[in-house]
Amino acid sequence: MVIFIDLVLLENLIVNYFLLFITAQTLSLKINYKRFFITSVCAALYTLVIFIDKLKFMTTIPVTLLTAFLIVYGAFGKNKFFFVLKATLLYLAYTFVVAGIIVYLENKNTYRLEIENFSARKLLLVLMVIYIIGYRLLTYIISLQKVKKYTYNIEIFVQGQIIKIKALLDTGNELKEPITNLPVIIVEKDALTNIDISVHNKLYIPFKAVSGQANFLYGFKPDKIKINYDEDKFQFKNGIIGICDTKLSDHDEYQGLLSRDII
Repeated sequence: MVIFIDLVLLENLIVNYFLLFITAQTLSLKINYKRFFITSVCAALYTLVIFIDKLKFMTTIPVTLLTAFLIVYGAFGKNKFFFVLKATLLYLAYTFVVAGIIVYLENKNTYRLEIENFSARKLLLVLMVIYIIGYRLLTYIISLQKVKKYTYNIEIFVQGQIIKIKALLDTGNELKEPITNLPVIIVEKDALTNIDISVHNKLYIPFKAVSGQANFLYGFKPDKIKINYDEDKFQFKNGIIGICDTKLSDHDEYQGLLSRDII
């Protein structure tokens, strides 16, 4: 019997990725695609021990259970033992279900599909890939729609110039400049490259990060800010522009964060 190692690795990579994927969904955990992929590669490599006589001891039940525990720990990176144990049990449960379905379909004699070279394993692998890609595309489309719904075109009037950017309404942004008590719009520094900040009175805006660490954001007061709601509906507002050194959107969907007090 000829065994293609590359196909064995690919099949096990897809299956392990799928198992980690549905385990994360069941536990309502954030899916780290890169971490899942690396862990799935390691899990696929583990299957090669069945072809090496000297490593057959690694296929025993205790070692297999320990390996599953390490796979789940590597994928989710949680330090709580009982959480990893619960996730491992769920991962193993899904493993048994998938394995059982494959065995059942490949050995089923009644109502067998009359398709040449039909393989239930291949069919399930294709369905797993479609599910993972489909879920990823669906969540991406939904996130784009949410961003679009709460994104506004704003114009910043300063030094006789008009800076046009897209800004996302951040309902958790209650940041205000303490002296003027005006709401702060956080804008990427790269979007303000044509503005000479030095000619303005630099304002220091204190804020606290999620970690609780206090810090300062520097900014300035523009001449006025125009917020466009629709093509014919807009408002002029007073506010402070807080300058952010980091990118706010990975895909450049917006360059600013609006305070809820300015809408």
